[in-house]
Amino acid sequence: MYKSLLRNASSDAPAIYFQNKTITHREMHQSIRRMIAYFAKLGVREGDVVTVSLPNIPSSIYALYALNALGAVQNIIHPLSPASEIIRTAKETDSVLTVVLSTLYKEHGKQFTDNGIKTAFANPMYDVSLWTRTACNLKYGKIAETDMQYDMEHFRKEKASPFICTRDTSLPCIYLHSGGTTDVPKIIELSADALNNLVAKADTIVPHGFAGKSAFAVLPMFHGFGLAMGIHAPLFHGAACALMTKFNAKKTVGWINEGKISFILGVPLLYQKLMKEPSFADSKLQNIDCAFVGGDNVPPSLITAFDALMEQKGFEGRMLEGYGLTETVTVCTVNTIAQTRAGSVGKALHGISLSIRDENGKPLPCGELGEVYIAGDTLMNGYYRDAGATARTLVECDGITWVRSGDLGTLDQDGFLYLKSRIKRVFKIAGINIYPSEVEKIATDLQDDVRDAALELFETPKPHLTLFLIKNRTSTRTDEEIKADILQRIETRLIKYCVPDRIVFLESFPKTKVGKTDHKAFRDME
Repeated sequence: MYKSLLRNASSDAPAIYFQNKTITHREMHQSIRRMIAYFAKLGVREGDVVTVSLPNIPSSIYALYALNALGAVQNIIHPLSPASEIIRTAKETDSVLTVVLSTLYKEHGKQFTDNGIKTAFANPMYDVSLWTRTACNLKYGKIAETDMQYDMEHFRKEKASPFICTRDTSLPCIYLHSGGTTDVPKIIELSADALNNLVAKADTIVPHGFAGKSAFAVLPMFHGFGLAMGIHAPLFHGAACALMTKFNAKKTVGWINEGKISFILGVPLLYQKLMKEPSFADSKLQNIDCAFVGGDNVPPSLITAFDALMEQKGFEGRMLEGYGLTETVTVCTVNTIAQTRAGSVGKALHGISLSIRDENGKPLPCGELGEVYIAGDTLMNGYYRDAGATARTLVECDGITWVRSGDLGTLDQDGFLYLKSRIKRVFKIAGINIYPSEVEKIATDLQDDVRDAALELFETPKPHLTLFLIKNRTSTRTDEEIKADILQRIETRLIKYCVPDRIVFLESFPKTKVGKTDHKAFRDME
């Protein structure tokens, strides 16, 4: 991945916008090379796994490419992951190092050390200003370095290293976390070849190409869409990425007016918030070449409203829906300004093939509903340490390797894909995968109190989660005591998006004719 950027290493064009700071490609590469030297000093070697839990800040970009240059495999997880989850996944992947925010140091630094986890802490405010950097240190504690804990910002003192390993680019270099084709979370292994092959295609789907442009990078790097299209694609093509750690509609409008955002990449919730911002309609919308949306169910009214605003103002930019899954890095189909069809998620990217097949893997004709199969040069290597799931998802048909998406759809005669529903039971809130089985397992772990659990997502009046429970008749605790216990366990073990907004006790759950929990029937209960 890093080697693919080298052709722009001496460019003084913008590479990163962060807060009020502009970092050129030349400056970025110098920082990456210092980071290479820094991680090498910490003992990171080719083939080592490093767990990374960082938001979109300059240091996370430097770490991404420095670790890649060293030949390390990066296990990238949500930047809001609790310390216990970071430690768990670091152990699961045999990580030699974790890279996390310094905001975890004061409260959880000892927890990392006690679990034998070597940790580098990054100050999220370092590149904002000296004042905010110092304030962060005062609030969360200045890193006292030991042989297990390090202040990652010391990389800036290192002499730049030109080292790039010669590791086979077809081997896994990134681990991302997803649900696979079931509701059980899995670790997806992606190669540098798959990532580079995908972002090389990106220049053909944006109007006028990437040259001199900037992509809005607010989706974190643990998200395939954010990693590949928000960060790697623009840098690969010598363009810029506008980093934002947490979405702020008013600030986004300011960046649009300043010409720092040419392409918006986001989930529906981001656009809904942006379009509610009063200043958005009167901003310099001519600076937006296009707005890509995906990662969740997209309301047609959202696209209609966005396009109507651009058309009313006389500008060419349009909202373009796409589709992808982490098993193909991210996007594999997308509408473009040149080729679009309402209600579809677009046509396959160049070099990607689609096939609609029945439950036996037999191809179906145009217009018939079946499972979406995807082939091409962006496929995952497999699921980490799960040969069975890999074999069920990566299948050989007619001499071609396909990914079974777990999604139902149809293809029209022109190759546009229309999605019908998801086979797998995975929720998405703000583009984040929520796996009901994780929450339900935590609830039913309280065997003396809870007999059964079902987490359901409701879309109105806004997306929210309700956890339905059947209380064990022998339980001696009150409903409120059980609720408090479950919420505390979820908040400790999972990211905040998994925390249910409501917990409801029922006498029984609705059942299908074969006796399974009928999740669709819960819709009538809200």
